[in-house]
Amino acid sequence: MRLGLHRFRPVLAAAIVAGTLAVVFAAGCAKKGSFAPNVPPETTLFVQGPVDPVNHIVHLYWFGTDPDGEVAGFQLRFTNNAAAPADTQWVWTTRTDSIFTVFTPTGAAMPTFEVRAVDNEGALDPTPATEDFSFTNQPPVVTLTNPPRTTDTTYASMTLNWVAQDIDGDVTKTRFLVGLDGGRDTIVTTSSYVIPTDYFRIGGQLASGPRTVTVIPIDDGGRAGTPATATWYVRAPAATGTARLLLIDDFPSSLGGALNFSTDTMYSNTAARNILAPGVYSILRLEFTQPFRSAADVRQTFQLFDAVIWYRGTQTSFSTLLATYQDGIAAYLDGNATHPPGRFLIEGLNLIQGRAATGPLREDWVTRYFGSDRLMLYETLLPGDSSAVWGLGNSGVLKSTAVCDSLRAGGILSGLRGFAVRDTHDVLLWARSGQLSQQASQFERPDIPVAVSVPHNPADPSGGRAAITTVPMRGMNGYSSVPRFLAKVFYQFGLTAPGPPPCP
Repeated sequence: MRLGLHRFRPVLAAAIVAGTLAVVFAAGCAKKGSFAPNVPPETTLFVQGPVDPVNHIVHLYWFGTDPDGEVAGFQLRFTNNAAAPADTQWVWTTRTDSIFTVFTPTGAAMPTFEVRAVDNEGALDPTPATEDFSFTNQPPVVTLTNPPRTTDTTYASMTLNWVAQDIDGDVTKTRFLVGLDGGRDTIVTTSSYVIPTDYFRIGGQLASGPRTVTVIPIDDGGRAGTPATATWYVRAPAATGTARLLLIDDFPSSLGGALNFSTDTMYSNTAARNILAPGVYSILRLEFTQPFRSAADVRQTFQLFDAVIWYRGTQTSFSTLLATYQDGIAAYLDGNATHPPGRFLIEGLNLIQGRAATGPLREDWVTRYFGSDRLMLYETLLPGDSSAVWGLGNSGVLKSTAVCDSLRAGGILSGLRGFAVRDTHDVLLWARSGQLSQQASQFERPDIPVAVSVPHNPADPSGGRAAITTVPMRGMNGYSSVPRFLAKVFYQFGLTAPGPPPCP
């Protein structure tokens, strides 16, 4: 790297000094009260590094002198750059150096840099310091870190993440043009983007079919890099009409083919028998495809449906998916200006964190959505200790206040949660006194709610609703009453045709 000095004019400087002295001497002989004219300032420009060619990011230095006053500041500009006509306007500064990022969208530009000093009386250097440059700019590179595959399936939501590189620029200033199917282009300044649901509409409708996303990096000099693309299959929320229900099957067949089949059919048959029209509900089987890459994907997907039921069956394992994206479910339940509060039922064991209890949902869900002040605890055999994990014995009978029905356990279950409810009308299932395995004689307790269904607005039960059953339905068919019970829950969720209420 060399340091070059541009347009240093010693002869002109000496002439200015001599002229100034002559003017001062002449002023002494001039009429009393007359003044010498203001001498304009002079500008000198330094270039750091090679002059030609240079990177589109360049550090320039300059200074000014004024023989009869002070330099107040400078005006500077680039000219002869057709790609950036706005840069031809003079810009004021008091700095004597700056780092410039030159707009070079084609990878090359040959502008002229000009700087002129301005003295304390507003006089401009009539001969600005100039330098002709040849700037170069290499294109940035972008790589999708979680690209959807052609075999992947989602609903009308997709979260993309990427990394960018720019060998001759500031990668933190890289922008990205994200488009779907050759349109809906959006400028993004972060390395992540959630494609809005509306972008998936074709003629105002959400249809099934392959979709292609494109991400184009644009560097700090305006040069675009090679697009990164991905194609995957997007599924319509309903075959016909309005999407009423999303059933999320989170009970893998690896846990038992017959048990898995009976759990699935328990929900799908209820939907088929009770929902108004065919083709208005959808089943998402998580063991085959997992469409959620962010909490925003969960929220946008759920908002496609009137209600969502997520069931995990009798498995006792911890759901990482629920834990990671629970804020998306919460946003669905809360609603916003464009979407009313959602209706959501979660079913399974070990669903909520608590005292000596692991679970994917934070304990604040109990107070925020499940209409309760806390989880109920029982005293363990260890002195002074307690736990939120309850167990249900074989043939235990559960009663419902919310839908006026009853269920009977077909086996031993462990991993239930008890709720200290605020309104007993919200109790979907009560464990009667003595039915829970922890309710031995020395720990006898009253009936304990183990499932609740709470309206978002008690004054409008037909609106949003959050429900949880910490006992799996497949383990509660001792009376063969689960299909009837689920049909009443569907009615409470507004999914079935008007008819007699669950509770006369």
